[in-house]
Amino acid sequence: MMEKPAILIVEDEAIVANDIKETLKSLGYEVKGIAKSGEIALEKVQELRPDLVLMDIHLSTRMDGVETAGKIHVLYDIPVIYLTAYADKALLDRAKVTEPYGYVIKPYDERELHSVIEMALYKHQISREIKKRDAVLFAVSSAVEWLLRISREESRAPRDFNSSDIRDILEPIGLALDAGAIGIFKASSDPAGSETISMMYEWGCPTYHTCLYKRELKNFTYASLNLSRWHDLMIKGEVIMATLSGLPDDEKRLLDLLGVKSGVILPIFIRDNLWGFIGFFDLVEMTRSSDEVEALRITANLLGAAMGYR
Repeated sequence: MMEKPAILIVEDEAIVANDIKETLKSLGYEVKGIAKSGEIALEKVQELRPDLVLMDIHLSTRMDGVETAGKIHVLYDIPVIYLTAYADKALLDRAKVTEPYGYVIKPYDERELHSVIEMALYKHQISREIKKRDAVLFAVSSAVEWLLRISREESRAPRDFNSSDIRDILEPIGLALDAGAIGIFKASSDPAGSETISMMYEWGCPTYHTCLYKRELKNFTYASLNLSRWHDLMIKGEVIMATLSGLPDDEKRLLDLLGVKSGVILPIFIRDNLWGFIGFFDLVEMTRSSDEVEALRITANLLGAAMGYR
């Protein structure tokens, strides 16, 4: 079940504020609270992090609606819709600078209020996705620079990463994705020709618990973790989008060992041979956009090129 969008009302007239609250609830929104001043509104936004703020442009407090909305925009990137009975040109010019997501004229029409809120939520979602895509692409461009730098080294032998390499290439991407963890897994063959996989490198967010030295993630096989299907897909160069709720029970072991709820797993090829794979994992279930997945595919290809460079 999808969560209801949460809205904070900033209105200094109690009767009007309560009327708006009941209207929003009837339209299916969650009302996070009511603030009677700009100062209180900033405190509530910081504490509650609503999805949207309905702001009376004419607050009769020290900090008016425009100043409050400007601070919310800069500090929290939360969309603001102005409520106004009237506004002169000077006030509207000030309001434009705060980049509001719409205006609703009081006394408001319920259908108009609903439409403006829905459009604001949609526009803000698209804006956030574009910002995240651009951040990921910038991080990938940093990885390209890293690849070009090591390609100019005198040594032409294939190389393994060191911890500094991992930080330089994975951390910007992990931060741009707001990911929980990134893991690189390498396949090796023993003298008898049997293939095993080990987690070789790892990056994690502050709340992720490292798994790099877990015994279960050293020298396992695809079959031992019921990942034979994953292997067959990766051999074909396919991307695996995994969530705990969407995986068969017997394929959940890897995510359980990592303490994550979802991930994008991509093969790493060196000279057309499957070297291993890289996983971009999240601590909650989520689905990555096609732009994000394409950026991650580029990252996996760069890693293969860097590790196999001669």
